[in-house]
Amino acid sequence: MQVIDKHLSILAKQHIETRFVKVHAEKSPFLTERLRVMVLPTLALVKNAKVDDYVVGFDELGGSDEFSTEVLEERLSKAHVIFYEGEDSANHRTRAPMRSVRQSETSTLSDDSD
Repeated sequence: MQVIDKHLSILAKQHIETRFVKVHAEKSPFLTERLRVMVLPTLALVKNAKVDDYVVGFDELGGSDEFSTEVLEERLSKAHVIFYEGEDSANHRTRAPMRSVRQSETSTLSDDSD
């Protein structure tokens, strides 16, 4: 778990538009069961109060625990839980406007056309 913790700690500082929450699975059996976590590590990617996607183990990150932060960043970007301006950013240009840290989820943005 230290490998994932290290990468998520870096990403949390870079992506203030996203809330990162760490749950100790063994100490939170109700939540672990509710999120259907069977393998550790598992990242439950939540959007609009629902689990939208999972990153289970290291398979999607190169198959070993020696993946880079950028690999995880790109994977989270593809799930649209962070905004990543890396090499593959052309695929991520259509996105919702970013909220500031102080804006709530229910606040309206003046340039929001939806």
